[in-house]
Amino acid sequence: MTTANRLPDRTASSTKRVLQHALSNAAICGMLATVLTAPAAFGKTDTGVEEISPRDIASLRSVADAQISPDGKTIVYERVDPSKKDAPTPPLLWEVATDGHHPAIRFPGTRPGDHEAHWSPAANMLALLRNTARPGEPELVLAKPGQATVTHVLGMKGSPVTYRWSQDGRSIAIITREKPASPSSAGQVEGVSGASHLFILDLTQMKVREVPVFAPFIFDVDWAPDSQRLILRTGQEGGLDYLWYRSKVSVISTAGKLLQSLPGHATAVHPSFSPDGHQLVYGYFAEDGIGGRVARYDLQTGTRHPLGNDWGGAILRAIWDQDGKGLTVLGFKGVDTALAHVSTTDDRLEPFATLQGEIFDFSEDHAGNIAVVASTRQQPGEVWLYHGANGRMLTQTNPEVSHWNLGEQRTVHWKGRDGLELEGILVLPPNAPSRKPLPLFVQVHGGPLEAWYDGWLGSWHNWARMLASHGIAVFMPNPRGSEGGNAAFAVANRGDWGGQDYQDILSGVDMLEQSGIADPGHLALGGWSYGGFMGMWAAGHNDRFRTIIAGAGISDLESMAVATDVGFSFISPYFGDPLTHPTEYAAHSPLSFARAVTVPVLLLHGNADARVPPVQSRMFYAALHEQGKPVRLVHYQAAPHWFGGSVGMDTEIDVQQQVLSWLQHYL
Repeated sequence: MTTANRLPDRTASSTKRVLQHALSNAAICGMLATVLTAPAAFGKTDTGVEEISPRDIASLRSVADAQISPDGKTIVYERVDPSKKDAPTPPLLWEVATDGHHPAIRFPGTRPGDHEAHWSPAANMLALLRNTARPGEPELVLAKPGQATVTHVLGMKGSPVTYRWSQDGRSIAIITREKPASPSSAGQVEGVSGASHLFILDLTQMKVREVPVFAPFIFDVDWAPDSQRLILRTGQEGGLDYLWYRSKVSVISTAGKLLQSLPGHATAVHPSFSPDGHQLVYGYFAEDGIGGRVARYDLQTGTRHPLGNDWGGAILRAIWDQDGKGLTVLGFKGVDTALAHVSTTDDRLEPFATLQGEIFDFSEDHAGNIAVVASTRQQPGEVWLYHGANGRMLTQTNPEVSHWNLGEQRTVHWKGRDGLELEGILVLPPNAPSRKPLPLFVQVHGGPLEAWYDGWLGSWHNWARMLASHGIAVFMPNPRGSEGGNAAFAVANRGDWGGQDYQDILSGVDMLEQSGIADPGHLALGGWSYGGFMGMWAAGHNDRFRTIIAGAGISDLESMAVATDVGFSFISPYFGDPLTHPTEYAAHSPLSFARAVTVPVLLLHGNADARVPPVQSRMFYAALHEQGKPVRLVHYQAAPHWFGGSVGMDTEIDVQQQVLSWLQHYL
């Protein structure tokens, strides 16, 4: 299985970096005006341990997109320093030697904003995308290691969005996108976006030529080993509905002739040719439109061979072995990320290394060494080098974290009320008393086809480490419908959001109460995106939580289904056509149960959220406010659905501070 019908939290252009105010009911446009006064009860842990502040979390640096050179000598990666006060900072390209004897350094000749770097097959050149004076219109440049000068690739319509080296190193396939026309005073037509193009750069002559493509929009590309064919992922429209849910994979000649189309709608898993050029690996949606698979596809027989059906987890990335007899894959199961090998003789998946952190990609050199950005329970993401099961951390980007006093983090298991085996993560305060029940915050993940990954749990939207340092235990469940289970688990909440998945969460809370960890009198629940939906749902179906927090939550499924920027393809596989199934949608919409809410509710939302439009929170706020119930709506100007890499530090801090202060007051 592979991740498929999740609600995309990250914008299409930032999938690898890792797949984007109101403080009173009267004034909902100010920012950072006040925060709730925190009582002493949960202000510090009993041991007086220094607390992790929202600013501490927002000040962490992040790393992403580790690309190992084909000769295995060095890894180039993106590092993002803390955001400025009111704007995100651009990424920086760094490099680190794989021998472990040299510290990481800035890659010579690069500038702030350089991103998506890829080595040439001979490891003698690095291609990258460079920002220009025109926002959102980068250029492709070529850099040689150790040299400060670069070569600019010119002569293309539009701006490059992604590219791939040919395996012989003589050419680069480049996908460009033209910006849509600026809105005129007469208005802008909905659904019209800039055209995309496919170009091939001949590196021997430094000339580009356009390849005619049968489809109007191109999302992904890779080369056949003979450099005479290309594999494309395309769509009939350029929006997220087609990018995420309705794309197709095809093979064309380098002259643009359509040679073969693969069955099914493709997922975002990168497609690629086998070393002999006779097979492909790609991701495709299951017939239910929710789950997905990754398969080998035989171009000669037209047969599809799903990978790892026996494993029961999700495959996120697959890279062919040099001999073509197998593939190295990145997968996720339960709460654990794994590197694994799949043999083409039986397509069985055999994990060989367990990693930690939310990881979506890796790179591999000619000898099979793997570069990946992974975290640990005690350390945010860093660049790691794996040779088989043996991994070494090569960078140290946030050394200050080693001085933080972190509480225990553990995997927990329990059964749903129907006996289903479930898994999640528990984060405890530092030096938590062994026989004293703790206040507990239940944080629900987005998706719903997402999951909590064991590893570092501290960011603008992941509040576990910050809250635990203030004396609040945090429970992070993966209920049915989450990523990381088998095909049946992925669709187990079909037509049932807020039903058995909510009961799975409550069963986990039962387990923590019975084990003496959670104080039944001090419970709260919340989350972001689908976690925000679950917060709103719990508010109207609640007899145990003292307060609720809903970030970018969905209150009305029908209006969400027709208004989200990802189109009908996201929610309709769960509940059917929203135009013909209004009863089913209403029965699972938190807004339908707003009169049953009896506890204080905190709502957080970005005003520029096209994924879950902010009216979803405004409707829930209005329904509660009209009844005189305690509710606060905090919304952030110009903030999208996914704040990471999209907002300034003040916003990242305020989101966390709102959560902390609210829980300190009401929990």
